[in-house]
Amino acid sequence: MHIEHYDRLTDERLLDGVWDLVCRYDRAFVPPLSARENTYQFNLSNHEAKSSAPKQYFEELKGQAFFVALENDRVVGFMSYRPNYVIEDLNNEKTMYVTTIIVAEEQRGKGITTTFYKTLFSMLKKGESVTTRTWSTNDSHIRILHKLGFREIRRMEDSRGEGIDTVYYQKIIEGDSN
Repeated sequence: MHIEHYDRLTDERLLDGVWDLVCRYDRAFVPPLSARENTYQFNLSNHEAKSSAPKQYFEELKGQAFFVALENDRVVGFMSYRPNYVIEDLNNEKTMYVTTIIVAEEQRGKGITTTFYKTLFSMLKKGESVTTRTWSTNDSHIRILHKLGFREIRRMEDSRGEGIDTVYYQKIIEGDSN
């Protein structure tokens, strides 16, 4: 397995692999990706899918930067992010904003998500940041974020449904980016 970086994903074979993962794991997200208009929308309280497939989400995703995990030339995971992104609802500072991470179930537990993050960290200078958000019951992702030194910077209670908060995490890069 190896990781490749793309400022923008244009290879149809890789796009097909990302599309497959987005469709396969659409409903693993809260709310489902098919219920979202884009990768950065603020209001996530609507859990109704807009279509049977997350086409609108995927179209937005395609314009972002990517790390793609490949095994035997097959996409087994990806991380998408928006470089120099300003999250207006937070601190209005530029950040590397991680929008989506999906790793195929059979590949989980192999350190792929951690590798994505550490590779992203290595691209940054001291004082720059990586920001992401997730839902409060996404225990496996939150565990990785804590392990990597992210801190919670904002919590929006019940924003994804009763008892499910939206939680923003951030890591400021210090000297050695790992």
